[in-house]
Amino acid sequence: MSDQQSLGIAILAGGRSRRFDGRPKGCLTVDGRPLLQRVIDAASPLKHPMWLVRAADPVPALASALNRTGLPQLVDDRPDVGPLGALTTSLAHTDCDRILLLACDLPFLTESFLAWLLSQATQATVVVPGDGDHLHPLCSVFHRRCESPLRDCVEAGRFRAHDFIFALDDVHAVPRSKWARFDEGGLLMNVNTDQDLERAETLAQSL
Repeated sequence: MSDQQSLGIAILAGGRSRRFDGRPKGCLTVDGRPLLQRVIDAASPLKHPMWLVRAADPVPALASALNRTGLPQLVDDRPDVGPLGALTTSLAHTDCDRILLLACDLPFLTESFLAWLLSQATQATVVVPGDGDHLHPLCSVFHRRCESPLRDCVEAGRFRAHDFIFALDDVHAVPRSKWARFDEGGLLMNVNTDQDLERAETLAQSL
C-alpha cells in the first residue's frame, strides 16, 4: 500500500487480567521477552502508525508496561465486547482506511509475515489468514467499510470475531498454503493458558 497513513496497527493490550491468576497476559514472557513487546517488535519495522487498545482500568503492572512502550493508547469504548470492541474503538478514533488488528499474545509473529499479509490487503473488506476451517481474526486486516456492519453486529450482541467475519460478503481468507513458508513454528499460536505458555517457551528454545 503506497500511503503509509492509510493503514494503522492496533494491538489489543487488554488490562483486566482475568486469566493467569491476575497476571497481565502482555507481561508474560517467552524467552525472556514480554508477549506484548514481542508483538510490538514484529510490527514496528513496518513503519505504520501503531497504538494499543486497553481497558480503562488496567492492572498496575500492565499500565506501567504500556506506558514504557511509548505508544499511543486508546481506551476501549466497548470493553466487554472483546476484540470487536477494540476494532470498533480503533475505527472510531482514527482515520486509517485499514487496520491491522493484532492480539498481544502472538509470540512468534515476524516482520516478514506481517509485511506479506499487508501486501495481500487489496480491495477485500477483511484479509484474514486461514488454516482449514479455522481463521485467525486477531492477525487480520480490516477495511473501514466494515464499520457499519461491525456496529450492527456489536449492537445485536454478536461478539465473536469469527461470526462477524463469516457474515461479511467480501472476505479474503488466505489459505495456509500461501503463508506456510513464513511459519518456522508457532507463527500464529496464541497464549491462553499456562500450558500454552509452557509450549511457547519450549518452542522458543528450539527456534
